[in-house]
Amino acid sequence: MMLAVPKDVEEFRTMSAYGNNLELFTYDQLRAATGDFSAERIVGEGGFGVVYKGVIHGAEVAVKQLNPDGHQGDREWLTEVSYLGQYSHPNLVELIGYCCDDDHRLLVYEYMANGSLENHLFRRSCNLSWTTRVKIALDVARGLAFLHGGDRPIIYRDFKTSNILLDADAKAKLSDFGLAKEGPRGGKTHVSTRVMGTYGYAAPEYVATGHLTAM
Repeated sequence: MMLAVPKDVEEFRTMSAYGNNLELFTYDQLRAATGDFSAERIVGEGGFGVVYKGVIHGAEVAVKQLNPDGHQGDREWLTEVSYLGQYSHPNLVELIGYCCDDDHRLLVYEYMANGSLENHLFRRSCNLSWTTRVKIALDVARGLAFLHGGDRPIIYRDFKTSNILLDADAKAKLSDFGLAKEGPRGGKTHVSTRVMGTYGYAAPEYVATGHLTAM
């Protein structure tokens, strides 16, 4: 049974079920894993904060540190932990664990060696073959189909090239679930919500109506 997104961090801390799938890290552990959050370890940056490359248990990981003054807050952090802590699929980035010491909000993911699709497509010389591009499109379609096709469908709401990550073999995985939302159930055709995501990537009918469907 899928657990609902907690209403706040205090409620989340009491929900031990998440601990079955995710590892709880201390802030000091993640600080050590990233070389004291060294600028040399930065592999990504955005409205949410900064992503660092780190090493935990001998394996490379990505550590996302939420910026308390950024565009995302506890609600988005909880949404990401809740969904990625319960869903597993070859085309969803793996969430390994989290940290919520005091006011610190961090997430630990598998390390995606080839970075974001955006970085490949918008560089001056893109070296992605058309065969690889089609493979990436199929990968992300499988990830979306998995989210939409469950008993409790999840609508991603932030589909864009910067949120499609590539591993060492160019397998594509969806990342950043902070804006995800539970889809329609019980015979309902849609859910209504304030329009979120990135214009230009969001479905035009969603932008026009605020109605989300899993179709």
